[in-house]
Parts: sequence; structure tokens; C-alpha cells
Amino acid sequence: MWQILRRNPRALYWSLGLHLLFGLLFFVSAQFTRPTVDAGNRSRVVIASIVSDRALESLVADIQSSDAERAADSALTEEARAGEAEAARQAEAQRAEAAETARQAELAAERQAEEQARREAEENAQRAAEQAAQRQAEVEAQRQARDAEQRETQRQAALEAQRQAALEAQRQAQETARRQAARDAERRAEAARQEASEARRAAEVEARRQVEALAQRQAEEERLAEEARARAREEQRRAEEAAREMASERERLREAAELARQEERERQADLEREQAAAEFERQQRIAREAARMAEQEERRLAEDMLQRQLEEESRIDDNRPQTTQASSNKIKAYGDRLGSHVEQYWIRPSETNQGQDLEAVVSVRLTRSGDVISVDVLQSNGNISFVQSVIAAVRSAEPFPVPDGPEFENFRQLKFKFKPGNNSR
Repeated sequence: MWQILRRNPRALYWSLGLHLLFGLLFFVSAQFTRPTVDAGNRSRVVIASIVSDRALESLVADIQSSDAERAADSALTEEARAGEAEAARQAEAQRAEAAETARQAELAAERQAEEQARREAEENAQRAAEQAAQRQAEVEAQRQARDAEQRETQRQAALEAQRQAALEAQRQAQETARRQAARDAERRAEAARQEASEARRAAEVEARRQVEALAQRQAEEERLAEEARARAREEQRRAEEAAREMASERERLREAAELARQEERERQADLEREQAAAEFERQQRIAREAARMAEQEERRLAEDMLQRQLEEESRIDDNRPQTTQASSNKIKAYGDRLGSHVEQYWIRPSETNQGQDLEAVVSVRLTRSGDVISVDVLQSNGNISFVQSVIAAVRSAEPFPVPDGPEFENFRQLKFKFKPGNNSR
């Protein structure tokens, strides 16, 4: 405002005069209608968007990257497209950033335009009160608008020139990129041809080496096969000789086995005859013993009846207890001898330790001939193998020596202690 007044002092004078006039009219309460404002003389408000150099460069870069992408898509191969996907993403990010920058610039320009409009509205209000000063200000505003239009035209021309320069630079960059891509493709093709040539040479060398190795292996296998056939013929000859020898040996063994079987059959027949004779003799002996035992049992019953009568008759006999004690001592001594006799036939089981003290109380029932009717182990400090070995020893030791006559009755059912020594078998 002050700059306008300094450039045009007459506007200052007109402004002061109008202020004095309006003050005088205010005091005399004069009313005036609002002056009409010529629409043709009203200054135009130009809304301009100020774009920074950075935004302009971003727009130019977006245009260049877009054109470069289209050119690259037509020139590059599938492999190059995959590599440029990342460049496209970056260009998209740059475009978004440029768009955001442009939007911010537009907002700033709008704010600036609004501020300019507000200021112009204030000036219009002042011009309504100060008509003369307003007209001068409108003239100045029109001049400034013309200057702004000229500057805008110049700026647009500069922008157009920059755009044309950017397009030319983009075209040159595209041409350079196309040439570079062509050179790179040619280099890659040449490298691929060289690699293929090297691979063919290496394959030929490897094929020759494999053919030579195969020929050597075949020769070696043929030699080994010939040696194997020679060894096989020798082994076959030896096998045939061994077969003939084995056939003769089998014949000899067959004859010897047949002779042995014949001898075994004869021996088994003799053994069976002997066992049959022994079993027959044993059965005869048992039958005779059973008849004798039955006879003796009858005599024992008669003797018992007689003995009971004699005992009742001589109950007051003082020597009777001494006789019973003497009989008990005799039976105990016989039991000790019976244990020593059984020990001669006892075989120590493998499950018992050599130094273990074994002991058993055995009950036997005998016939008058000394044969065992039954045997039981009443007590034992050993295992079942020891018990079975004691029973087997008692069976092997029969017949036992027993007294004849009425005294046998005291030895028909006996209990004795069997305690083998460490020197037993």
C-alpha cells in the first residue's frame, strides 16, 4: 500500500481529501447511497498455483520415468522386465511424492489466493469509502494484474521451454537407454555364445574321455571275464573231482552207517530182551514179595495180638522201658547207616553250590526184602532239584538191608536225616 502511495503521491492527496470529506459528512448526519461500482472497471482476481522447483523436477522425472518405462518395456527382454519392476515401484513412489508436493503447492496457492482476496476485499471496502483513492488503487491493481499476467505468461513460456527441454532430455535418455540395452543384449548374447562354445568343447572332451574310459573298462572287464571263465573251468574240474570223491565217500559212509544201524538194531534187541527179562524178574520178585508180605502181615497181626496180650500181662515189668529205649537207639543207628548208604548213590545237582550245607529229613516205607514202597522228603533246606536228587538216590540204593523176623516191624516205616558231605559226587 505504501509502495503504491510513494509511486503515486497524488493518490495520497486524494485519500486525505476524501477522508476529510467523509468526516464532515458524518458530523452533519448526511446520508448517501452507496455508489455503484462499474463491473468493467473492477480488478480481476487471478488464482495462481505456485509450483516449486522441486515439484517441477519431480513432474519432469515422472514424465521421463514413464516414457523410459514404456521404451524399456518394448526393448528389454523378460529377464530385464523382472529387474526393472523395482525401478517402476520407485518411480511410482516418486510420482506419489510429486503429486503430494503439487497438492501441497496448490493448497498453499489457494491459501495465498484467499489471503489476496481478503486483502482485496478490505481494499474494496476502503475504496467504497474513499472513491477517489479506490479508483487510483484499481488502476494500480489493473496495472499490477497486467504485470502479473505478463509474468505468468513469461513463466508459462519458461515452463514450456523447460518441458520441451525435459522432453528432449527424456528422448535422448531413452535413445541412450535403448542403445545401452542393445549393447548389453549384444554383450550377453556374445557371452552366451562363448559359454555355449566352451560347453561344447568341454562336452566333447568329456565324451572322448568317457569313450576312452569305457573302452578301457570293457577291455579290463573282458580280461577279468576270461580269467573268471578260466577259474570257473578249474573250479568245475575240481568240483567234479570232489563230487566223485564225495560220492565214493558217501557210499562208504552209507555202508558204514548201514552196518552201524544193523549193529545198533542188534544191540537194541539184546538190550530190550535184557530189560524185558529184568522187568519180568522184577515183577516176579515184587509178586513174590507181595505174597510174602501178605503172609508176614497176617503173622504180624497175629503177633501184634499176642504182643498186646503179653504187654498187658507184663505191664508191671520194670525192664520194659529199657527194652523200648534200646530199640529206639537201634532204629536211630540204623537210620544213620541208611543215610550213609543213600549218600553213595546221591549225585549233587548242578544248581547247588559246592560249599552249601544241604540237609533233608526223609521218610521211607520198605518191604521185608528191602525194596522201597514209598519215599517222601519231609524237610529240606535246598531247592526242588536237591529234593528230587534225594528221592532218586533212595530209589537207586534199594534194596536196603533190613533185619528178619519180628524185629522188621520196627524198620518198616523209617525216618532218617540225610546230610551229604562236600566230597559227594
